[in-house]
Amino acid sequence: MSTSRIRDLPALVLFDLDDTLCDHDTSLRLRLRYAFQEAMAERDSVDLDELVQASAHEAIAGTAHFAAMLQQRGINDPVEVTRATERYVSDRFRGLELFDESLDVVTAVSRHTRVGLITNGPSQIQRDKIRLLKIGELFPIILVSEEEGVWKPDPDIFGRAVARAGVAAADAMYIGDSPEHDMAGAQAAGLISVWINRRQRAWPGGPPPDYEITDLRQLLLLLSIE
Repeated sequence: MSTSRIRDLPALVLFDLDDTLCDHDTSLRLRLRYAFQEAMAERDSVDLDELVQASAHEAIAGTAHFAAMLQQRGINDPVEVTRATERYVSDRFRGLELFDESLDVVTAVSRHTRVGLITNGPSQIQRDKIRLLKIGELFPIILVSEEEGVWKPDPDIFGRAVARAGVAAADAMYIGDSPEHDMAGAQAAGLISVWINRRQRAWPGGPPPDYEITDLRQLLLLLSIE
């Protein structure tokens, strides 16, 4: 992974949304805490923090794991499971915010080159999220996986983005947090890949990204943007 500045400014800079521009991980844990805290209120023997942490690893599958998680902790009442599920679903965007630097960085990049957004997820949820965060007008190009019928890491969704911008894949850059979805997909499509590694994790293996940053402000340095 290179740490040097890129020689030529890309004709298109594409961003991931969740955990790249907005703090989805913190929001998820706030939602899970809200979902479970009522059931845990009278159960001092259950560690709510541990439950939230365990559930966060399964939450990509929605709420299907709630019953098993609660049962493992001695809660077998289906009413409790239903209540936790309802609280989780009704509070989808609890605490969801942009990272502090996201708006300034995207705005700065957009003054110098074209920008776009590629995000995995159901259309209604991701579009509502974009509206909530008030970032839709920043991105002339937005691709949501459900609308496209193709999900990252499939390189086709990256190819569609560069085609809509009328640029070559080699002249486009993608910034994302997921090695498996963002980096693998961007690399397969021939884009310049930038891994935003906010938690400073070790690279999990496979072809490394072209660049690694820990904060979006570092992208401005990488692109030589003041």
